[in-house]
Amino acid sequence: MKLLLTGLGWVGRVFVGLILLTGMANCTQLGLNYASLDVDGKPAAYPPIADDPEEFLAEREMWKARLETHVFGPFPEGVEARLVSHEVIDDAYIGGLASLEEYIIEIQGSGKSRQFTLGIAWPQSDMPVPVIISQSFCGNQTAFQYPDMSPPIDESVSDFCGGGEDSTMSRVARLIFGRYISSPPMEQVLTRGYAYASFYTSELIPDSRKPARALMPDFPHGPRGEITGAVSGWAAGFSAAIDILEDDPRTDPARTAIIGHSRSGKSALVAGTYDRSIDAIIAHQAGTGGTALSRDKPGETVEGMVKNYPHWFDPAYQAFDAEGPNTTPVDMHALIALNAPTPLLIGNGRRDVWSDPNGSWRATLEADPVYKAAGTGGLDQSGMREASADADLVFWMRAGGHAITGQDWDFWLDWLDQVMPQGNEVPAASNTASVSPGN
Repeated sequence: MKLLLTGLGWVGRVFVGLILLTGMANCTQLGLNYASLDVDGKPAAYPPIADDPEEFLAEREMWKARLETHVFGPFPEGVEARLVSHEVIDDAYIGGLASLEEYIIEIQGSGKSRQFTLGIAWPQSDMPVPVIISQSFCGNQTAFQYPDMSPPIDESVSDFCGGGEDSTMSRVARLIFGRYISSPPMEQVLTRGYAYASFYTSELIPDSRKPARALMPDFPHGPRGEITGAVSGWAAGFSAAIDILEDDPRTDPARTAIIGHSRSGKSALVAGTYDRSIDAIIAHQAGTGGTALSRDKPGETVEGMVKNYPHWFDPAYQAFDAEGPNTTPVDMHALIALNAPTPLLIGNGRRDVWSDPNGSWRATLEADPVYKAAGTGGLDQSGMREASADADLVFWMRAGGHAITGQDWDFWLDWLDQVMPQGNEVPAASNTASVSPGN
């Protein structure tokens, strides 16, 4: 592939790059339309939960079981995270702004194990710092823009990740999916006082149907049985990373945030459902199977998603009938509500019709009473474009499509500055179990 690109002119390289990006773009469909801001006449979330949010909280385990049975499959609760090794890669990263390090982490359970590499940039500080943990599409070399980081374990990166930040692939990817699709504005994050950690999801479970399905029976799991969807396995990576970082004295254990975009936004929401050591969640453009309701969809349908990405979910999700009687026992408003009371930001782009911002807004409205019943302030906005940077539940929508932009990061960091001092301590008993409760 590299030889092919070298032999082509600039136009040819861009053309080939666009072809190679089609596999990723077909889950986003380049945004040429605008999402509707009008909810009048749109189907309400089903089953309803807003009328009796206290009952929803009391029946939390039932709703989790419904999501496992019908959408994601079992979450690997009860597995343990073990630190295999820790290495300082560069103690003067970005001109001495931070220490760049790697942790190799092993998830263990049911006599099985799986390793992945967590990269992290620690800002220079005399005090424990808040930590942002993200999942990457390209591996740590790209996420931290540092070629001496370890390459992915047992899994090659996508073609569009190769060649560094200035390669044709990377330029085309940023053009379509935003400047910060593969790495954050690192200097901005660090100077704001946050450590930034990231891991490549395909080290845990490859994001490819055949390798993923072959691996799942050997993925560590808890007493409830094997995982059946990659989203749940990727979510377990968030919890394993937190378990390891909480043992590092540089971590402020009351200020740990997770960020996921697109498919990783789905896994961030699943992680928040099970792991109460998470203090803030950003689920950006999680779309169908994440934050958007599953019916009356202008964008990606459940049928289309499970056809293209069957390994993300439990096989039962393929039976969802968006056109039949409205008897679905669970939808994504319940997933949002199950994250209460953890502060949650749901990100959107006005042109990202494929991810259905309108359906995500209606799901958020239905979940809001549950957030309030859990003791938080919930939503503090009356429309899709009125996000408040200090609310516990936020619906953020900017212009543009399926991407990660500087505007996103500016708002995310402002929001984290506001909600992280509070952490996930409403009510006080909320910070309890993580992926390894005994540790």
